[in-house]
Amino acid sequence: MLLSNALPFYRPVHIKITNKLGNGLDLTLHCKSKEDDRGEHLLHEEKSYSFSFIPNIFGSTLFYCSFKWSGQVHRFNIYDGTRDECHRCNW
Repeated sequence: MLLSNALPFYRPVHIKITNKLGNGLDLTLHCKSKEDDRGEHLLHEEKSYSFSFIPNIFGSTLFYCSFKWSGQVHRFNIYDGTRDECHRCNW
């Protein structure tokens, strides 16, 4: 038996964020967790940014992102180990 099948917290989580704003709007995003800063990325319309990680053994991994467009900033928890069960999470 593979370790990743025996211990679900070793199973990688894949996050994909796609700019679906429309009207040619660009999206700037910056994602991070307590342990990992993924940096700032500019997404043109219909472009995506993806990353993967292995959740911690306590199930408390939290990734949050700020999203900027049209002079506005919005923040979301895009992965919360206490809430989410996805291993392929699309935003």
